[in-house]
Amino acid sequence: MMKNAKNKLILTIAVVLLLTIGVFSGCIKEEAETGKIRYGGQYYPGEFLLEGKNFWNEYDLTVEHTLFSSGTENNQALISGDVDINCGSDSKTVSLFNSLPDDAVILCTIQQGNRYSTMVKTDSTYQTWTDLVGKTVATRLGTGAEQVLRRYFDQNESLSWDDFTWVNLNVEDMASALDAGSIEAFTAWEPTPGIAEAQGIGRVLRSYGDIALVPVCLHTTLDYAKEYRDEIVKFLAAHLDKEELIKNDPEQAAELAAQAASDAGIEVSSEAFLTMFNRIDFTLELNSEILAAINDTAQFLFDQEKIDSIPTLRWDDSFLKEARELREK
Repeated sequence: MMKNAKNKLILTIAVVLLLTIGVFSGCIKEEAETGKIRYGGQYYPGEFLLEGKNFWNEYDLTVEHTLFSSGTENNQALISGDVDINCGSDSKTVSLFNSLPDDAVILCTIQQGNRYSTMVKTDSTYQTWTDLVGKTVATRLGTGAEQVLRRYFDQNESLSWDDFTWVNLNVEDMASALDAGSIEAFTAWEPTPGIAEAQGIGRVLRSYGDIALVPVCLHTTLDYAKEYRDEIVKFLAAHLDKEELIKNDPEQAAELAAQAASDAGIEVSSEAFLTMFNRIDFTLELNSEILAAINDTAQFLFDQEKIDSIPTLRWDDSFLKEARELREK
């Protein structure tokens, strides 16, 4: 059962975009127990699908699913023992390992690739960032969106950050600002672009999977991994079932996710979820490319003086291998 730590959301199109930054608190402190996992999720598209279809039942696993407003809060929940497993983007993986250098472990990814997109008005003539030089554009500073933009400009010799007038906007304000014409483009993470596209407000100028994979990983602690191996394997098997549904029947996955969001008092259309499911790679995996992407992010953050040191990553892909075997039985 998904446990929200905030009771009410004001339902407007603008606040629907608040999904990724709404204010949520952690769950009440409990102890880990056999047959149950306390999972710290975030407002990612796949998290709603996990609510729309109870994939855990197939494996006789109880999951307490708490959505956090930010990766920072989610990391703190894992550090303090309020959750057993959490998810977080590459920058939050780096932060977690700087906080728990001797205890954190990566299990696998749950999404990667085109998680961030730059949106322009549907009827605009803009085709590339070059067309936007000198224009007023928006993002949320201090987030992964700013990170991928700066990495994009670092790799493009003909463009620089200073070629544009930047506005620091909350994601819930971006679509309305674009629609009103106060900005010419915005860059944000899903579900903001997908919702704006489904509403007919904007279209994608570019996404950034080719600039940085920005993988979202599942993490746990060494102690939990040692004591609750069976629970983790079942947990990942359910995530693999989720991945399969998104790949084989994205329309049904979108309908289930939209209904789950609606049941939680959040209106996001199935069309918006379908856009997200088709845009993002939801493959569960753990390989050298993923680890290199996280290390690249750590190096970038270090070079930008956002972190004091580059952590040493720790991972264990044996859980995912066993989860695949479990599904074949």
